[in-house]
Amino acid sequence: GKPPPPGGGIVRTSLRGHKDTVLCLASDVEGTRVASGSADGACRLWDLRASTGGGARCVRAALLGAGDVTAVSFSPSDEHLLLAASGADLLGFDLRSERVLLQEPARRLQGLAEEEINQVVVDASGHCAAVAEDSGAVHLVDLHTWKRERTFAGKCGHKSICSSVAVRPGRTWGLASGGLDAAVVLWQRTGKGRRVQLQADTGEEGSACTSGGPQLLNPPFVHSLFYLPAGDLLAAGLGDGTMVMFDVDSGEQLHRLRGGHAAAVCQVAAPAAPGAPGTLASAGNDQALCLWASSPPSATAAAAAAAAPPALSLRLDHGEKVNWLTWADGRLFVADL
Repeated sequence: GKPPPPGGGIVRTSLRGHKDTVLCLASDVEGTRVASGSADGACRLWDLRASTGGGARCVRAALLGAGDVTAVSFSPSDEHLLLAASGADLLGFDLRSERVLLQEPARRLQGLAEEEINQVVVDASGHCAAVAEDSGAVHLVDLHTWKRERTFAGKCGHKSICSSVAVRPGRTWGLASGGLDAAVVLWQRTGKGRRVQLQADTGEEGSACTSGGPQLLNPPFVHSLFYLPAGDLLAAGLGDGTMVMFDVDSGEQLHRLRGGHAAAVCQVAAPAAPGAPGTLASAGNDQALCLWASSPPSATAAAAAAAAPPALSLRLDHGEKVNWLTWADGRLFVADL
């Protein structure tokens, strides 16, 4: 549903079509299309312009087989390319096809990963896709040649599952990854990385969660990363129920956001448009959705550091486990059971 207008409320609508749990979501750069991947082995494309009343119409379905579709992504430079991951494979579907049901990908990179792929994102140029996987590695794929260009791992890399990867908007280069080793790595294109090891939250008493006991015993595993639209700030959702805001250039932790979740923060997302309201969304394993009134998306890291931390503006009980969040057309889309 849409964030509430002043004096208004949340409007909820549902997109139905998958036959099993929806595991992942992505929106295109224009905010007019959303892709969803499911445990039913299918990826669906939803056109937000093709329906009234705040809904959307499914205009394509891609069949990947019997396995889970664990990641989907659009290219910002090629509106006809839809990326999807299943198992260790990366697939590309050509949306110029007149077929409503796409049974074969136009491109396939089989066995790209050693283990299951967790997330796929495409850089601002549309030239490369970054792929995070369970082995801890991050792979960079050239989308022109459909070959692996580089693997980011080793001493600076993750010692456990790489759960999330993000690319810096509006830049020729900017790659960050987060893992279940409680680390965020800011990568250089050469393969070197700045590793930021996160510590368990020892913040203000009673501020770690809104209900239940304190979260101090939960490791700060990194479950989700998201660059804010200006590209200077990176938000990380952590296993201790908090979020951290980073200055991307220095790696400095600017703010620790508390009080929204009573369990791990599994997803963070912000509207992609630089002119959009400064709203950061988070989802937790406590089945809660939170909206945070953040600095304007165009704010620099220096301005954000000087400002007060984003404040919790709304908390909703979603009632089901949330698997993914994405913003499109001023609306927050939620993947769940």
